[in-house]
Amino acid sequence: MAKQKIFNFLDKSIEYLLYLMIFFIPISIAAIEIIFTISLFLFIFKKILNPDFKFLKNPTHIFLLFFFGFCGLSLFNSGIYLAKGIKALFAKWFEYILIFIFVEDTFNHRYKIRNAVFIFLVTAILIGVDAVFQKITGIDFLRKCPLVEGHITGSFQNPNNLGAYLAPLSVLIISSLFLEQIKKQYKYILLFLVIFLCAILILSLSRSAWLGFFVGVILFLILSKNFKKAIIPLLIFILILMLFPITRQRIIYSLMPGGDADRFALFRSCWAMIKENPFLGKGLGTYMDYFRKYATIEGVYYAHNCYLQIWAESGIFSLLSFLLFIGSILYKGISLFRKNSDILLLGLLCAIIAMLVHMFFEVHLYSLRLAVLFWFILGILVAKINIGRMNSI
Repeated sequence: MAKQKIFNFLDKSIEYLLYLMIFFIPISIAAIEIIFTISLFLFIFKKILNPDFKFLKNPTHIFLLFFFGFCGLSLFNSGIYLAKGIKALFAKWFEYILIFIFVEDTFNHRYKIRNAVFIFLVTAILIGVDAVFQKITGIDFLRKCPLVEGHITGSFQNPNNLGAYLAPLSVLIISSLFLEQIKKQYKYILLFLVIFLCAILILSLSRSAWLGFFVGVILFLILSKNFKKAIIPLLIFILILMLFPITRQRIIYSLMPGGDADRFALFRSCWAMIKENPFLGKGLGTYMDYFRKYATIEGVYYAHNCYLQIWAESGIFSLLSFLLFIGSILYKGISLFRKNSDILLLGLLCAIIAMLVHMFFEVHLYSLRLAVLFWFILGILVAKINIGRMNSI
């Protein structure tokens, strides 16, 4: 009995620590690291008391194991940057994977997932209010971040990161509008919050975030067969982008010859790096160190494409393992949705897809807060799939 009480205490402690992590994702890297460290020790003690690793039997995790293994193999190419590669492997990728595992293992009941989604909603609203405050005063009240060239960033370093945070959460909140168990008066509140967050997303001027959001919402509407109900709000979103001069200019800039020349130059530089070591890459965590050797533009930049950077650093097998891991989760999620029509499940799926689209143009898996956001939502999605499959047996 005492053993069970200790186990329940550890499980509940990890649950509330993960709720706390959701809140601090857009606010504090230090808080994320502290919460992760405490959760890690509690998780170890929890598994010592009850060594239940059934969730690891999921075939999907084999691809994740391969991904981590090939990232490790890339260290053989790290050369003088071996120490940096080892740090990237264990202090970044392994930490993200563990967060994913903590979430999948802990959020094993519907109410926990609902709580997590609610905290995401509240935190997104806080970030939206913070961005408005920043626009008015010139500095946000959460982390004292200034405007960047007059553009809002909220508690993030740049507008793209703000957009990367808001896009998947906006998709997730939109899906909540279609939950039957939510009363009508609360749906009006949710609708207002969706409009508010979409306005902040537009003001972030992040074109890749707009695209990710748009793809996520379109897929949600098509798969849920609610396209007719939401076509007008979606058209309003597009109309706003085209009506306001600053947003219209951002879109037109993308279509102009040479409009994104620097970004395509970065892609070419990354491809040159890939061709030199296509199978195991240049070594995990070494992209920035080798960039100048292949660059055709001034400055030092990330690849602006997560998939290319994974390939450049850790090789094609690492990238394929990652894509198979993500693809298998999406396949299972969509298959399950077709059986049970779980709207929240679909919302989580489309939120992840929004991030995956955005990652074609940014490297959010290399930004701690956004990487944690991705792996956290992915963990909730897999937990939701596990619950749905158990209930369908």
